[in-house]
Amino acid sequence: MTIQSSRQDAARNVSRSAGSLRARSSLVRRLAQARDDPGKQRIRAWLRKLDDEQLSSLGLTREDIAILRH
Repeated sequence: MTIQSSRQDAARNVSRSAGSLRARSSLVRRLAQARDDPGKQRIRAWLRKLDDEQLSSLGLTREDIAILRH
């Protein structure tokens, strides 16, 4: 399984259960809610470029990662 297909699988899972996901990380919650803040949008874009393993090493849960990728 490639990184790209793993991201696509995560995106599908998010779309199926988007209403039931809740970020454990306050950073992820704030980034997900920041629609009008260019700085937070840049941080979120930067984090999206990292693979799941790197995000996990930063302490993000699978739910946090799925929310970032959504």
